[in-house]
Amino acid sequence: MDRLKNLSADTTQFAKDIESEAKRITWPSRQETVKSTLAVVVISAVFASFLGIVDYFFSWVIRLILS
Repeated sequence: MDRLKNLSADTTQFAKDIESEAKRITWPSRQETVKSTLAVVVISAVFASFLGIVDYFFSWVIRLILS
């Protein structure tokens, strides 16, 4: 029974700690979120293009070697 009380007290304290931490969160504004999202999309597109070009180059080299 004592173990059950400790578990209940620990769970209650854990929930209070979560609530306290959640109040400290500072969320980015909509404008910051849009800018960050666009940056991720652009960087991903550039990186994907780069990898596509490198893949095409290596495929071309391999075809030259094998033919």
